[in-house]
Amino acid sequence: MESMTRIMSFEDLKKIKSSLDSFDNIVEEVKAVSRDPVEQDQLLTERIVFDLIQSQARKAEASISKQNNYNQEKAASTSAGNYHMKIRKQSLGSSKDEDEYKCIEEKVSKLIKKKQNKAKKAVSMRSALSSIPSPPPDMPTEFKNKIQSLHGFRVQLVIQKEIFRTDLSTHHDRLSMPKNQVSNQDFLGEQDKKKLKLEGSIRVKVIDPNLNECELRLSEWKFKSRSCSGLSKSKRSSSFVLNSGWSKISEKKKNKLQKKDIIQVWSFRVNNDDNPPIYGEERLCFAVVKLTDTDTD
Repeated sequence: MESMTRIMSFEDLKKIKSSLDSFDNIVEEVKAVSRDPVEQDQLLTERIVFDLIQSQARKAEASISKQNNYNQEKAASTSAGNYHMKIRKQSLGSSKDEDEYKCIEEKVSKLIKKKQNKAKKAVSMRSALSSIPSPPPDMPTEFKNKIQSLHGFRVQLVIQKEIFRTDLSTHHDRLSMPKNQVSNQDFLGEQDKKKLKLEGSIRVKVIDPNLNECELRLSEWKFKSRSCSGLSKSKRSSSFVLNSGWSKISEKKKNKLQKKDIIQVWSFRVNNDDNPPIYGEERLCFAVVKLTDTDTD
């Protein structure tokens, strides 16, 4: 059994698998459920061992069936299960190998189910992105007037996104802005980038959907995500987040933020009144604009 379960090379496995299902199709299935090269080799080995066992069982059962005539068909059908167990035990060699066979079978089933769940999540994400209006609407007049009253300048759209459950969670207390969805990352100045790197966050002023001002912090969260192509290594992804008080905005009844609402986050600058300036001569600010109302009926 050790020779069967050891991790083989792709070329070795391809030779073994040539008489069964398409080797390339199986490789694609394995790649779809795992991005780790070592785990892929192991899963591919297990899958081919599993198929070889199944193939041997089918061939042996076919041979047994041919040896029985029509009058013995019923009796042969009754005993087919016993023959199948004998064949599997002969192929595997021991009760321990039988357990490993079952383990492989369960693992393949779980991996297929995991692949299906990932496909459903991808469809859900595409659906959410397609619900966002394009091109993005301009900033409402009342927000322009508010920013003007603060002597704001350099106004630009940062992101337009759908509100998710975690954006409304008091436990998370943050609004996530995935970096790969940000319209223009130039909203961060060189001074801001240095502060984020050294201190982990920046104190910012935020105008909520009801035109009220509050103090939050802007942070950048980095994490690993699996690549969607071949055997490449995991990529690093990151999101900008407004936290340290975001739940006060999301919970406020006047703002009426709900799951699946579409919002815009705009950035702008104001002259820093701190003496001495904490974050340079200019201070980064944001405005959160709600574009849609979710139907709660």
